[in-house]
Parts: sequence; C-alpha cells; structure tokens
Amino acid sequence: MRNKSIVKKQMLQYIGTILICVLVLGGILSLVYTQHYMKEKRNELIQQGRNISVAFSNAYRTGNLSNLSYELQVLEEYMGAKILMVNSDGVVVLASPGLDEMMIGQSFAYQELVEGVKDGNIVSMETKAKALFDVPTLVVGYPLSVGQMVGIFMCRPMPEMEQSLYQMYQMGIVSIFVVFLFAVVASYLTSKKMTRPIKQMNEAAKVIASGNFEHRVEIISNDEFGELAKSFNHMAESLQNNDKTRRDFIANVSHDLRSPLTSMQGFLTAMLDGTVPTEKQAKYLQIVLEETMRLSRLTEGIVDLSRAESSKIILEESDFDLNGLIRDNIILLEPQLNDKNAVIKAIYADQITMVHGDKDKISRVIQNLLSNAVKFSPVDGLIEVETTKTERKKVLVSIQDHGIGISQEDQKYIFDRFYKADRTRNEDMHGSGIGLAIVREFLQAHNEGITVKSVEGEGSTFVFSLKLAEE
Repeated sequence: MRNKSIVKKQMLQYIGTILICVLVLGGILSLVYTQHYMKEKRNELIQQGRNISVAFSNAYRTGNLSNLSYELQVLEEYMGAKILMVNSDGVVVLASPGLDEMMIGQSFAYQELVEGVKDGNIVSMETKAKALFDVPTLVVGYPLSVGQMVGIFMCRPMPEMEQSLYQMYQMGIVSIFVVFLFAVVASYLTSKKMTRPIKQMNEAAKVIASGNFEHRVEIISNDEFGELAKSFNHMAESLQNNDKTRRDFIANVSHDLRSPLTSMQGFLTAMLDGTVPTEKQAKYLQIVLEETMRLSRLTEGIVDLSRAESSKIILEESDFDLNGLIRDNIILLEPQLNDKNAVIKAIYADQITMVHGDKDKISRVIQNLLSNAVKFSPVDGLIEVETTKTERKKVLVSIQDHGIGISQEDQKYIFDRFYKADRTRNEDMHGSGIGLAIVREFLQAHNEGITVKSVEGEGSTFVFSLKLAEE
C-alpha cells in the first residue's frame, strides 16, 4: 500500500514533468547556445581577418612588411587562431608563426574556400581532421585584394572551442542538478502538504465508518481541498442527523405501535372477560377500529416511503381539477379545524385549474401539508391556501400557517425521512417523521419540487409546483 500512496504518485508526476521540461529546455538551450557560440567565434575570426586585411594593405602600400609577421603572431596568440594567406593559385604564401613554415608554397587544402574568397565572399567551414590540420578546425576565409593575395584564412581548432563549451555545459549541468534536487524536495513537501487533507479525511472516514458520526475534518484552506473538507463535514453531519432521526424514528414507531396495541389488547380483554357490558361493546369496538386504521396508516406510510426511495413509485396520471381536490381535503379536516376553531382561506388562480398528475398522490400531498398547517396553528388560527399560474405552464400551490414556525437549522432536514423538528415533538405526538419525506418523494416522482420558508414564531409557508393540463 505504501508503494501506491498518493504522495509518491504525485511526487513521481512532479519529478517526471520537471525532468522532461529540464531535458527539453536543456536540449533547446544547448543547441541555441552552441549555435550562438559558434556564430560569435566566426564573427571574431571575420573581424580578425578584417584587421589583418587592413594591416596588410597598409604594410603593402608603405613597403614595410617587417612588422606584419609580428602582428600575425600577436593576433594568433590573442585569438588562438592560425592565419594563412593564399594567392590566386590557391598556394599558401604567408603563414603565422604558429604554423609550420613548410606549409608555405603548398596548395591550400580547401580550394572551394579559395574560390569563394576570389569572388569577394566571406566563407567558413568546419573541417574534419586532415593532413593540413590534425584536428577538426573552424576555417574562416576573408577576401583580400592586394597584389597576388586573394584571401586570408583564419583556422581555429574545434577542440579548443568545444572545451570552452564543455566547461560551460558542466557548470550548467551542475546548476540544473542543484535546481532539480531543490525541485524534488519542494515536490515532496508540496505533495505532503496537498495530500494531508486527503489523509485526514481518510482517517475521519474510518472513524465515521466505525459509528462515530461526531468526528469532523479541520478546514485549513479555501481551495478545492477546503471545499472537499466542507462537503465531507456536511456529509458527516447528515449521517449524524440521519442516525439520530433513525433512532428517534424507531422510538416513535415503537411508541406509535405499542400505544394502540396496548389499548386494543385492553379493550378486547375487557370485552372477553365480561368487564365491559354488552351495551358498551360497540363503543369500544369503534375505538379498536380507529386504532387499527391508525396502525394501517402508519404502515402504509412506511411502505410508500420505502417504495419512493427505491424508485418504484407508479403514477396513474390524469387531468383533474386542482381546486376541487383542495376543497375535498379541506372538508376532510373539518373535525381538526373545529377543535382549534381555525379557518382555512383558499384563493384560486382560476375558477377551475386543470392539472396533470396522479390525483391520489397529489391528494396525499395536499392532505399532509394542510394537516400539518392545522396541527401547528394556534387556536383561532388562519391557514391560507393560494394557487398561482406561471409562464412555464405550471401552477404553484402555497399553504401558509401562522404557527410556531421552523428554525433555519431544521429547515435543512425537514424533508428528510424520520426527521422531526425539536420544537414540534411535543406538538406532534402521533407523527412518525415520514409525512414530509413522502410529500417530497411523490412530487419528485412528478418531476416537481417543494420549498419551505419559515420564521420561528411567525409561521411557515410550503410551496410546491404542478404541471398544468394541456388545453
């Protein structure tokens, strides 16, 4: 596992990239510098040839050629180049002191260069080792038109220039090696720093996987890693809340199951052993029936939520009047409204609003939202229902109460399964925390959404959308 660590992978990527860049850049700079260096040396030899040409012309005019040999020696020692003068026949007539005097009178080995200077051109050539020169040589020819002279040839051994280049390359390689070592160290430190948040999240994930959902990752930057750490912490918080709501749900469902079962068991036992008179059995049987219906609704809600989360919701879509569906659900809530002396005020966009969807499931959505609005409204409270058409062939349904409201923190999780806001627990003793989760799943099955706006102490407004029926 250590060989596959992200630090090593990232380091190898950095080092590989740097190495390729250094090699490519070094090759390009070496080529460019070599060409520039050789060009400079050619220009130096050309300048030397120009100076010799001027000196020889002056000496030839004055007839004082005695100092020319000395000047050639000085230039030879200063420039490190040997000098030859060739006549129109290509024969060496004068040579610098560093050359063998036996060369005087011999034909110049590179007649093509002689022809070039005869035409008045400056010529050059990098020669290989031959009899005239024992080593590869840079030869530069400069035209000269004095007497029988046609050209001056400056010859500089290539190994001397290559030695200078080699020394400079050595210094360059040492410098690059030092920089490369620094880059390796910087890559290692950078990789360690960049992967530290990932290692922390990996360790945190192991802790969370063991069941400790309270563990969090420290956010130390505002970059992508910081965003990832925030998302990780948000995930851990969601897992913690889901775990808490799951435990609360088990406790709530256990209570919701135990209470009616205990009640039913007591009533049935009393009737069987004769404690309850025959004339009162009908009353208690009605209570038992209501409890069984309550259990049926609870189990039906759990089954619906399970189907919704497994994407097995089957919609039976049709066109129906939304206004009529809202009125029907308001009528069903009359007993609860009478208990609180509450009023529902409905405002419709049109007299008839035809929408397309699964009527039964949309009825469940409206029933759940209206029931919650009544449940958490104060005595003599007002509940407002309003429909509004949009330009996108949608209708928005708004259900507003003026009750206890929902905190900003609870609004993040209000549609999560099994979640019950802390302030609603005492108010909603029979709730299981799955009503709003089912509402959201039913609407998502219709490709619609639901939102909530709430202020604590002022009430809540739930808004969902539906598709208008085709005209």
